[in-house]
Amino acid sequence: MKVRKRFLLGVVMAASAAVLVLLLVGKAGNDLYAAEQHRADPAATHNMLIVGEETVYLSHLPMFQEKDKPAMPHRYQAILEVTFASQEDYVNDRRKHRTTKIYTLNPEDFVLRDLVSSDPQHKPLRSFQANAIFRGHLERDGRVPIVRDVEVSVKNVTHFREFDLKGKTSPQLEYLLFGKGQELFMAHLITAPPDFDQMLAVKVIDHKFTDAELAKGVRVVFSGRTNAVASRLRDKQLVVGQIKIENVPAAKKIQVEVNRELYFEEGELRMPPRFESTSAEKQAGFP
Repeated sequence: MKVRKRFLLGVVMAASAAVLVLLLVGKAGNDLYAAEQHRADPAATHNMLIVGEETVYLSHLPMFQEKDKPAMPHRYQAILEVTFASQEDYVNDRRKHRTTKIYTLNPEDFVLRDLVSSDPQHKPLRSFQANAIFRGHLERDGRVPIVRDVEVSVKNVTHFREFDLKGKTSPQLEYLLFGKGQELFMAHLITAPPDFDQMLAVKVIDHKFTDAELAKGVRVVFSGRTNAVASRLRDKQLVVGQIKIENVPAAKKIQVEVNRELYFEEGELRMPPRFESTSAEKQAGFP
């Protein structure tokens, strides 16, 4: 049973309360209330993938909104550079278990959107508590807790984007390149349902990015590959991508070597989400 299922009922109950308040405040207050509700998500458990050793990154495990349901608090793709006091324990465990691809973090409930708050009265959230770090996927069998009671400090928000459920799916395969030094990763950019979440450990062959460039994330498009599960990048592939820069039609091409597929999720990026493993997930070794 995946942990986030329990939030579906809570969100529906919150929506019912919202309808009651709208009836009470009257027509004059409706627009203001609706705007506030769009801006304010409920606190929720935002489980995250952990990657990196020299520098540690968290990648939020997202879901799209369900049809005919209120906005879900998981409708964001977010990548964070973080530190935590017990980081050495996590790194040592990772180095002892090289065959393990997935490490995950289970935070206490918080509002994910607070990480990028633009409200002058509320500074962006830069720390939160986590219950535990797990070797393995914390929502699935085989998980092993390795660190408990973790205070996470957010050093940088590399990427944060709310999904446009009415938007168009990207026609070409596109990733966000990030990391530091020789430790580089690419996260598949999620656009519109259905889509997929994927994290890769990579090496760029013919170009060196600065830490400042990588801190913002570098968008890389792989022309000729459709944005589909079957076309995603795989282990040991050497591929040519094009850096995507706004208003620059002929941006630089780079060679990317995929070292390892660290994470792949398809079912939860359907709408409504599917919590059972798909055939593609099983084939890739992510049941």
